[in-house]
Amino acid sequence: MLKKCTVLFFAFLLICIGISCHVQEKSTNRIVSERFIVQTDFSSWIIESLKVSPDRKRVAYAAQVGNKRFVVVDGKEEKQYDGIGIIGGGRIVFDSPDSLHYLVLKGSSIYLVEERIRQE
Repeated sequence: MLKKCTVLFFAFLLICIGISCHVQEKSTNRIVSERFIVQTDFSSWIIESLKVSPDRKRVAYAAQVGNKRFVVVDGKEEKQYDGIGIIGGGRIVFDSPDSLHYLVLKGSSIYLVEERIRQE
């Protein structure tokens, strides 16, 4: 019985070592890069709202300060509204690298905001 347990232990140990070596081999084939886009203050960030433009050069997200909500594009706060339509399936959408749209709430009315981002 002791021999069977010892053999099973060493078989299990060899399998674990093999899996570990296989995982290490795969991870060495990864190429990772990062590019700075914009520095932002996420203290008011609404988590589900983060979007990146198709060319990966712009970032937009909804934020809230007090009872007002607004969209932040490339670190710049846009106009404040009573609500931003991102909860329950709504979202911020980049139509192109320089154009986005989203729904907002002003009082009891819903508006579609379309923004064109000018190159500076």
